[in-house]
Amino acid sequence: MGEAEVSHIYLVKTSAGQEKGVARMIARRVKSKGEPYTKSIKAILCTDQLKGYVFVEASNPYQLDEVIYGIRHVKARLQGFVPLAELEKYLVTKPPIEEIAVGDSVEITGGPFKSMKARVVAVDRQKGEATVELLEATFTLPITIYADYLRKVSPSEGGG
Repeated sequence: MGEAEVSHIYLVKTSAGQEKGVARMIARRVKSKGEPYTKSIKAILCTDQLKGYVFVEASNPYQLDEVIYGIRHVKARLQGFVPLAELEKYLVTKPPIEEIAVGDSVEITGGPFKSMKARVVAVDRQKGEATVELLEATFTLPITIYADYLRKVSPSEGGG
C-alpha cells in the first residue's frame, strides 16, 4: 500500500454566475474519466459569497488542469492553493445579527416595514434583535426588529 496523497484546495476562475454549471461539468468529467481522476479530485464547491470562482480539492493539480481544459466558462486555475482556514469563512454561516453593527444602514426585508431603509441604533445579540430608526419616516421612531428581517446596505462610518 502506498502512502496517502496530500490534497490541496485550488481555485478555478469562471465567468460570474456560471459557478454551479462549471462545478457540475467538472464533476461529470471526473466521473467519466474514471479511476485515477476520481481518486485525485475529491471535492468541488461553489458558494454564493464568492462569484466567479469554484473551489476544487485535488491531490494532482495537473489532472485538475486536464479536467477543466475546454470547459465553457472556465477561465483558468489560479496558481498555488487555498489554505483551509481561508475556505472556512465560506462554509460557516454567520447569524445575521453578527453582521450588523450600530450605525449601519439596513433594509427591512420582512414585516409591516418591508423594503424601508433604516439606521441601526442598538443591537441585542442575545435576543437576535436590533433597534432601528426608519430613514423614510417623518419623525424618529425607534423600532425593535429581528435581525433575520434586516439586510445590511452599508457599514457605519465609524468603521464598526
